[in-house]
Amino acid sequence: MSVLPRLLGAIEPRTARSLPQAATYALWPLAVLIVLQRLWWALSEPFPFGRFLTVYDASFAFINPHLAEHSDPAALSPGAAMLTAPLAVMTPETAWWWWQGCSVAALLTAWCLVLRVLHLPMRSPATPVLLGGMFLCGPVTSTLLTADLGAFVLLALTLWLLLAVRHREVVAAITLGAVVALMPVFAALLIVPLLRRRWVQPLLAAAVATAIAVPVWIRTGEFGFSALDSTPGSSRSVFAVADYLHLPTVVAILLAATIVAGAVAALVLLYLRREEQPLTVLTASGIVLLASCLLTPIATAAYSLTLVPLVASVVLAGSVLRSWPAWLAVYAFGTDENWSSAHFFAFGTHLEMLRPTLGWMLLLATSLTMLATGHRTPVGPIPDRTMKTSPLEWDSSGGEHDSPTTGSSSAPEPGAY
Repeated sequence: MSVLPRLLGAIEPRTARSLPQAATYALWPLAVLIVLQRLWWALSEPFPFGRFLTVYDASFAFINPHLAEHSDPAALSPGAAMLTAPLAVMTPETAWWWWQGCSVAALLTAWCLVLRVLHLPMRSPATPVLLGGMFLCGPVTSTLLTADLGAFVLLALTLWLLLAVRHREVVAAITLGAVVALMPVFAALLIVPLLRRRWVQPLLAAAVATAIAVPVWIRTGEFGFSALDSTPGSSRSVFAVADYLHLPTVVAILLAATIVAGAVAALVLLYLRREEQPLTVLTASGIVLLASCLLTPIATAAYSLTLVPLVASVVLAGSVLRSWPAWLAVYAFGTDENWSSAHFFAFGTHLEMLRPTLGWMLLLATSLTMLATGHRTPVGPIPDRTMKTSPLEWDSSGGEHDSPTTGSSSAPEPGAY
């Protein structure tokens, strides 16, 4: 009986006592409505289509290889083949409803895990911002509309980050192995625990990924390297962009070498700074994922979904996202807005093709620059001296507490403002 009064008390209309509390009250309804609209949009399709039919055919081919010679078993990675195998025992319509429900649950769980990694309470204004922004971004919308496996990739990735931050080495290794099994193109993530001198974790993760891949190989004879959509012609890697712009092969190789050098330099600078564990793990994994997106020949714009934890790290002091070029990059790869134009057809077409790639490159360059000049930026929140005599102050958790200067009648010193 105590649950209902608590629920009613939580949703009871109140008057905010501070600006952060007012922001929290305003942002929560907006975030919930954004999520509901995206779910309504995704579930309003009367029949499964697009990517889900490819996933369903691949799962049917995995369960019944002798009955599905026409299907392409290499469409899914080993982890994706194992994950989607139960779909083959259902009709496409039933499987689609189950799949969409599980995808929504996976996205919401991933959001909760990111909050745990960042130590964000539910009363913080950043919590609804993260929820609304996550469901508003293009990759999540695409995942819901096409019923792709991006939600499960994000769930596995955020679970690994949480376990790695909490030093659960064995369980983190198993989860990292599941991430690699789902996305073999992200095998470079095994570097992250090595840089943290966790020698057992990458070895155990590689063993788990191999144990998942072997049965798929035995049953189908081959498998894919990605759980996300890799439709030919939709790649946004530097190699695809170089081919699109008709650049020489040497230029593409030089771009790839520059990206590798920049990612390695950023990782070295990151671990020389010796920041707190959550920020280090989030930034290191984000840098590796950025380099993988740029260098993987089959990488599409949907790969940007895996950068949600890195973008969310902006709430942590010292984050590489605390600069305007970083958010210009986030807009480039994280939105689904269309810049095509009938009047400027060539320019709009080029911009749509290059936008995700340029966003990934800009965020990688921004991260390297921020890490290289990190000693010039203050770590921690900048004190607001204008709020010095305010009766209420807001802490980082979104709560309120009494100001230690309340009741003081002394005037501020000259130059305090």
